[in-house]
Amino acid sequence: MKYATLLLAAATLALATPARAQGDAAPAAPADSVAILQQRIGQLQQQAMQDAAVQAASRSFEEFLMGAMARIDATAAEKKARADALMTEVAAARAAGDNAKLNALATEAQTLQAFFHALRPRAMEQADVQEKRREFLGALFAKMGEIDPQAQALVDRLQQLRAARAATPQQR
Repeated sequence: MKYATLLLAAATLALATPARAQGDAAPAAPADSVAILQQRIGQLQQQAMQDAAVQAASRSFEEFLMGAMARIDATAAEKKARADALMTEVAAARAAGDNAKLNALATEAQTLQAFFHALRPRAMEQADVQEKRREFLGALFAKMGEIDPQAQALVDRLQQLRAARAATPQQR
């Protein structure tokens, strides 16, 4: 199961944001500004992920994370193998037009997704996994900076806008 897409989203969403003092709250950021920054950062991430070194760092992290999950739950490796095999079975069921099989595979895939969704945060708490994630993100952000020297400024601005939004009470 690939976590690269999730990691890319998390890279911008889960970055630590500095706390603001109560009197230091900035005005709420327009949603379109945040969306524009997210789109640009997403484009940079996609471009950076085309780089062989970034892809290698991503694979290395994914493998390391899978190993950490297997240490937590001995069935993780077996379930990952099953998730990988599902892709072939889905293709065969589609080719055969077997909707019943597709529905059964979809249900199984959802069960596996829920398993990994619950297990992943537990693995991410481990210091060695966090270090490996930092290595991957370092490679990713370095490449993003090569593509666009303003990449870090974009990420910083997005963090500022999110912090301002979080500090501003939502009006409904």
